[in-house]
Amino acid sequence: MKRIAVLALLVVLSGSSALATARSASPTDDTRQSASDKEAQKQAKALEKYRRAQQKAQAKAQQKQEKQQRKAAAKYEKEQRKLLKNANRPAKQAS
Repeated sequence: MKRIAVLALLVVLSGSSALATARSASPTDDTRQSASDKEAQKQAKALEKYRRAQQKAQAKAQQKQEKQQRKAAAKYEKEQRKLLKNANRPAKQAS
């Protein structure tokens, strides 16, 4: 009889201590989880900000390159027009 009573008492105590442990661990786990969630959100936000900055820098570099290309093409066309104009002129005669 004593063994059964001790066993029953042990089961009750182990069950209640597990509940107490679960209850007390829950708030700390929640704070740890929320802190890790906040950290993960912060990291994701930083990565997104970095990605946007990289896209912006790449777009800016491409615009600069396109502008240089347009300027070079315009300069080349101007030079070609000048050469064509000079080629169509009659040569000056020496007097």
